[in-house]
Amino acid sequence: MTLKQKLCLMNFPKSSLPSSLEKMAGSVSRMRSINGSHSLLHLFKVEEHHVAVYAGKDDQTIIRADRPMDLLRNSIATPSLEAAIMNSKYVNAIPLYRLEQEFARNDVHIPRQTMANWTILCAERYLSLLWDYLHSELHKCPVIQADETPVLVNKDGRDAGSKSYMWVYRTGKMYGSPPIVLYEYQKTRNTSHPREFLKNYKGICVTDGYQVYHTLEKEREDLIIAGCWSHSRRKFADVVKAVGKDKAKDTLAYQALKQISAIYKIEEDLAELSPEERVKKASTQC
Repeated sequence: MTLKQKLCLMNFPKSSLPSSLEKMAGSVSRMRSINGSHSLLHLFKVEEHHVAVYAGKDDQTIIRADRPMDLLRNSIATPSLEAAIMNSKYVNAIPLYRLEQEFARNDVHIPRQTMANWTILCAERYLSLLWDYLHSELHKCPVIQADETPVLVNKDGRDAGSKSYMWVYRTGKMYGSPPIVLYEYQKTRNTSHPREFLKNYKGICVTDGYQVYHTLEKEREDLIIAGCWSHSRRKFADVVKAVGKDKAKDTLAYQALKQISAIYKIEEDLAELSPEERVKKASTQC
């Protein structure tokens, strides 16, 4: 690890200071922050900001020099450090206790509770705005996908290990812009969650066979729930497996698997084409 220290002096240009102002003795505000690299955590830079304070000779006027805004008030967290923590935990799946140990080995002492609080506060204060924007952008897509998966949570007001659900909504791969993938944590798997998320969406939502999505489709005329080929295929595959491949060749299940495989082959052949080219090619092959 490399540790660099930087002293930042926040002052006014002399030409901009009225002669009636005098610098206050012993009135320097010291602000310390740590900048960590995104690769975490081979480079740290400690910045100490000295902010000059001036008072009028009439003792009625006090002004401070400008200084950089804090990511979190009275915190040493900086955007690069918090980004490195988020990247390590949520992209590289490194638990906070291991990050705490890695910091300590490099003589930087940040408790895991502090890192957790930073992450929660930054998510609420900054990332929530981005999430809301992406939510509105996702609603503009004519076709989206939805799914939910169980997660075990230790602390959310219930017994440790209680089952909760992570609902996932995303755009398809065929749009020209980067894909949007949104996660929404909920304690249950009931209909109210996708009903609220999709309340302003008009289009096609591709899902598995979970009934809550079809309940929403019955409630609305502007929402179409489309099935997923992977989930549909499983039922036919189970029949063929139970009967045996040789005996199943004359069954509808076997023929269905062949048709689905043909669709997969077409999708594979068209994967690298633009959406317009895919539509043109697919219409000639189906």
